[in-house]
Amino acid sequence: MKTITDGSYKTDDKKDLTQEEFIKAKTACEFVIDLTKAISRSGYYDSSHPVSLDVKKGLYGSLINALGDSSEIMLTCHELGETVDIHISGILDEPFNIKKLTKENTLDLFVPKLKDYFERKSLNSFVIKKSITSEHFESFIDVMSEPVAENADSSSLGEYLTKALVNLNITEVTTIFKTDIVLHAKLPWRVSIILRRLAKDLKVLPMFRNASIDKIKQIRKEIVADIIRPLNNNELLRDLLINCDVIASHLSESTQTDELEEIIVGSLPTNEIVPVTRAVFEVYKQSKTDMQSDKDNPKYQEKCVYLAKLLNIAATHIKTENLPDTADLFKELYDNQIIKFEMLPEEIRFNIQSIKLAGDVISKIDSYIDKASKTSSLEEMESLVVVFRRVMPELIRIGEWDAIGQIVKVISGFLLREGFDSGSVKKFLNLPDSVFEGSDEIFAHKYMNAEPEERNKINEIMMQLTSMSIKIAGLIFDKCKDPNVLKSAIEIMSKKGDLARRWSVKILNDQNQSISVLNVALLVIINVGQTDDIDLIKRYIKHPNSSIRNKALGVIAKLNKHDAEASAMEALGDEDEKVRIHAANIIERELSLSEESVNKLILLIKAKLEKIKDMTIHEAGFIAGLLKAMGKFTDYPDKEHLEAEIIGIASDLLKGRIGLLKFIKTEPGKEQLEIISACLSSLGRIGGSKSRDFLNSLSRGDTALSKIAHEALETLNKKPVQN
Repeated sequence: MKTITDGSYKTDDKKDLTQEEFIKAKTACEFVIDLTKAISRSGYYDSSHPVSLDVKKGLYGSLINALGDSSEIMLTCHELGETVDIHISGILDEPFNIKKLTKENTLDLFVPKLKDYFERKSLNSFVIKKSITSEHFESFIDVMSEPVAENADSSSLGEYLTKALVNLNITEVTTIFKTDIVLHAKLPWRVSIILRRLAKDLKVLPMFRNASIDKIKQIRKEIVADIIRPLNNNELLRDLLINCDVIASHLSESTQTDELEEIIVGSLPTNEIVPVTRAVFEVYKQSKTDMQSDKDNPKYQEKCVYLAKLLNIAATHIKTENLPDTADLFKELYDNQIIKFEMLPEEIRFNIQSIKLAGDVISKIDSYIDKASKTSSLEEMESLVVVFRRVMPELIRIGEWDAIGQIVKVISGFLLREGFDSGSVKKFLNLPDSVFEGSDEIFAHKYMNAEPEERNKINEIMMQLTSMSIKIAGLIFDKCKDPNVLKSAIEIMSKKGDLARRWSVKILNDQNQSISVLNVALLVIINVGQTDDIDLIKRYIKHPNSSIRNKALGVIAKLNKHDAEASAMEALGDEDEKVRIHAANIIERELSLSEESVNKLILLIKAKLEKIKDMTIHEAGFIAGLLKAMGKFTDYPDKEHLEAEIIGIASDLLKGRIGLLKFIKTEPGKEQLEIISACLSSLGRIGGSKSRDFLNSLSRGDTALSKIAHEALETLNKKPVQN
């Protein structure tokens, strides 16, 4: 016969113990072995016999030593097939198997004896508390060592031994017999043991003499607390709570309705109450699902009723203790009709009432707008603004943008009405922004997740806001990764003028901002920035991130062409190709370089051309851009020098083919052609007579190069001849 009847027991998984745990466990095992010897030997003698006294000698001290800092020790016997396991609980955080800490020969000798003892006494487990006196401890051994007659009724043995312990007023020991309580539910073995012990302790309690009703109630709480306190496992506590109903019928005489659940919940460690309650609620939801799928099975409905009662008790305790971070839990409990409206935290009650008010505003929007548009009373308008502010989060959540648009429009025009003196309307100066106070987070969330058509409606509302639109956009920039959403928000931000500029300056003054937010700040300030912002932007020319360097370069070129020259020239040597190309494009399309910068460009181009054989088409395009930029320098002081340099570059690339091209069927490679074409284009814009002769010699024939030379020559011929 198995000592645990729920059938859920499994042999232990291997678990390594720390050195400290090993010492505690080994000491406890040694006590159990000594206890086994004492029970085995003293059972043959009267309690006052010298042998019985001898085997008990020093055993109490061994118990106290084994307990150490623990408040109790519990022995449980499991039998699975031919395997017998003795578990010791209460010493470590988790039960451990005696087999793991004793030698093989010791196991062979004492484990069978313990197993036989548990079977003979019809025991499941027993608990000895540290508070036990030496007299009670020895009396416990005497009672539990009494021989069992062969014809004894095993069904009444547990009752007999329990009464014997009660008669001796031994309250520090709990013995759980197989006949005490039969739990029909298949439970985890630890939960099964705890529930059996709990039921036994509470059932036996009224049997003790000289215990008043108030005293029994107090001891009952202490019993539950003693059992719950050592349990530091959320899953175990959850299973214990959700299965307490299986022992309710056994305690109907000794406990009042809901009293056990109240005591158990009240005994939970403070830091465990909320997570355990959440776990129980998950079981409740699953039970409701099961009930829906099997409506004819009453056990699911009974379980749901029990769990709802348990959750209500837990919620009451949580509220009394004022535990934090439970608003969402209470809201779900309310939605599932487990707790009443009055139990909800004030904030949630306010939100629920606000949702109802929002429904009223939507259903009567025309009436609200009409009242707001016609009122000339500051008090009435203040009252309406309070209502609009209160319902705004819900209106945003459900996407009532048309209604929101009407509200914004009507309150925006309120201050324009005649008859209001400046002193009396100060509280309305922040309209319509103040209506959105506290709604910025949900506004940003809806914006990021809106469809394009819906976002257009939101943009119309954003345009009517001032500082609130900046705050909302800032949240979007911080959280959003969608380029389309960011583009839309940047466009709105860029229309906000100095407000947007101040936001960008604030962001850029903090280089610890994320790369994405810095990128946005640079994109915004390029549209709203001022010349004075250049010193701030220059910090980012040497930023570790190439994208930031690239953006900063563009901003400088847009805001201050003079300062952009030095930055663009420096960026031509950037390690990132995109930055170099961007700098070349800025020089070509937006800047007029100084003579010094032009000379630097010529040297740079020549240095690059020394590696023409290994040049990629992208590098060729980079050089070509710089050469085209030279065609803009029509007011260059020494044009003949510049002209000669460009002709020299083109000639070197052509490798002496001038005058012979008509005899050569092959043309320069695409990289060379890209650069030569740029040279010819620039000569057509700034060249003189030398350029005319050079272009004329190249324009003959029908090659791609000759066509480019011909176009450049036509451009040059439109200019007056310069020698």
